[in-house]
Amino acid sequence: MSLWKNVRFIERDFWFQKMLNDTESLHSWQIDDLLGETNAQWDDLTFKFFDDGSVTIIDNDTDTRVSPQELKGAALDFYIRKRIEFIRVSLQEKILMYA
Repeated sequence: MSLWKNVRFIERDFWFQKMLNDTESLHSWQIDDLLGETNAQWDDLTFKFFDDGSVTIIDNDTDTRVSPQELKGAALDFYIRKRIEFIRVSLQEKILMYA
């Protein structure tokens, strides 16, 4: 099994980019201040997607494995989007191979 994609997901960065892209009235320093005030526990995960469809998820804070069933919120959204991307790429490769 070979690695298809290795991606790090940092939840605070995810929300920062989302807020930056979705609003015209906030400056980046204001978004940074807002996120800093939340005192939230941000997910920091590494996703290793393999070309056989399997995935390994590591919590970078605790260095432990996380199952996809344990994901929630932005981390789950990120995982689902990457799985869809993997499926699309895999199907396109198969179409090209057998066309």
